[in-house]
Amino acid sequence: MIEFPPFELLDGLLGRRTDDPGLIELHRNYPLKPLPAFTDREDISPTGSDAHGFELTYQATARVPGCYPSIRVRGRGPLLGYLTKVWIREDYPLPMGDGLSTALPEPEARTRALHSSVQEYGNIVHILRRDERSTLEARYHDDGRFIWFLLTLNERDEDDPELLKSVDAVLAAAPAREYPSWPEPGADEPFPAVLSALHDHQAAHGFGEIDFEMCDRFAFGGPHAWTGNPAAEREFRVFGHDGSGGLAAFWLVHQGRPVEEQPVVFLESEGAMGPVAPNLCDLLYLLAGGIGPYEAVTFGASYWDADPQPEIARIAEDHFGPRQPRTPQEIVDDADSEYSDLMDRVDALSMH
Repeated sequence: MIEFPPFELLDGLLGRRTDDPGLIELHRNYPLKPLPAFTDREDISPTGSDAHGFELTYQATARVPGCYPSIRVRGRGPLLGYLTKVWIREDYPLPMGDGLSTALPEPEARTRALHSSVQEYGNIVHILRRDERSTLEARYHDDGRFIWFLLTLNERDEDDPELLKSVDAVLAAAPAREYPSWPEPGADEPFPAVLSALHDHQAAHGFGEIDFEMCDRFAFGGPHAWTGNPAAEREFRVFGHDGSGGLAAFWLVHQGRPVEEQPVVFLESEGAMGPVAPNLCDLLYLLAGGIGPYEAVTFGASYWDADPQPEIARIAEDHFGPRQPRTPQEIVDDADSEYSDLMDRVDALSMH
């Protein structure tokens, strides 16, 4: 026998964060696919259950005091999201309180409505409930057939004073990574020997179809230009670029570690960005698999047109010694998991 979650439960979970125990239990009990994780603040993820008559919509950003802005657990990994919509379909059999159910005739919905309107395709929308927290609407076809109930979290305008006032409290509840303070870089900063070997290899043999051009020394000025903040030069060491001028760089987030053990990131010329590899050794094996920084950020590690470069794996082994093989997907996934806060950091640098 199919069980259905009561509407009161779904209503009570509206606005909860994706790490909330109640949402985790809901997904486990009914069952739904795993709760979403987000890489971008604009992402939206619908999840439905054909067996249980309801669908949920999660957003990475909910403009609600106490929820805004989006956060990452301990400042790392994917963004947490919020449940912002609950859709009740016609096959949901339970009452919804106050005499509401999916059997509600359209004329009665019209009588109950706070406000009614005609939307796209002639659909009739009746607003049945609106309070400070949420809005409940009933939608019908123009011939009176029921389509759905939609419960929506009420969001604020981006410049709403109460919304902006809650930002510090939300961020304080989920502290981000602490970024080291670095001195001004010097023009004579040592260039890792393995990068010099990689540069010489490219000059002699190329990198096939990988869109990546090595520098023969660290290049300065690009992070300042990309962020508009000269302080960015202290935090990034650019050692390559793609054909359009996007920057491949070490991101110096680990105090006391050599540059070879810092993560590699990519700042694309049109504004996209992302972590590429957890360290220089992993970058070489990513290149050996035919994936460069541009491809990793733009297409992902499963890029269909990857052009493997096995000679680069030999360069990695010469400089770092033998190691267990790691697939491009494992390398990119590890970088995403640990260094997705790159976007937050670049945003912060760009605002100063």
